Amino acid sequence: MKLLFELRPVEHLEASVDYYRGLGLDPVGWPDDDTALLAPAGSGPTIVLVRDPAEGALGCGGVYDVGDVDTFFEGHPELDWLIAPISGSLGRYAVFADRTGTCIRVLDPDPHLGTAAGRSSTLYAIAG
Repeated sequence: MKLLFELRPVEHLEASVDYYRGLGLDPVGWPDDDTALLAPAGSGPTIVLVRDPAEGALGCGGVYDVGDVDTFFEGHPELDWLIAPISGSLGRYAVFADRTGTCIRVLDPDPHLGTAAGRSSTLYAIAG
């Protein structure tokens, strides 16, 4: 498992993006209208902000690359799976709880995540 970035659920996405922009992180992608990828200049995403009540219930936490999420899921039936593999704007995704109940998010990232091909016009409207 390789840490990709931290996911932070937020209620007010645009205001949160502005807050983190003030801390030196810039939007590098908007996979959909409810998700923003933020990074220091010249690097890959370090924080993903998402406006989603279900993610809010899970809380903040790391998102890990496990290669193929479906293979990881099938190879670890003993884990406490909270979300079976699904496809979303970030890529193929699943969530399990560790022994302490902490949510561990695993992702097979979309190959265009955080690139020009992964951006929407929303980026230009807010970042402009």
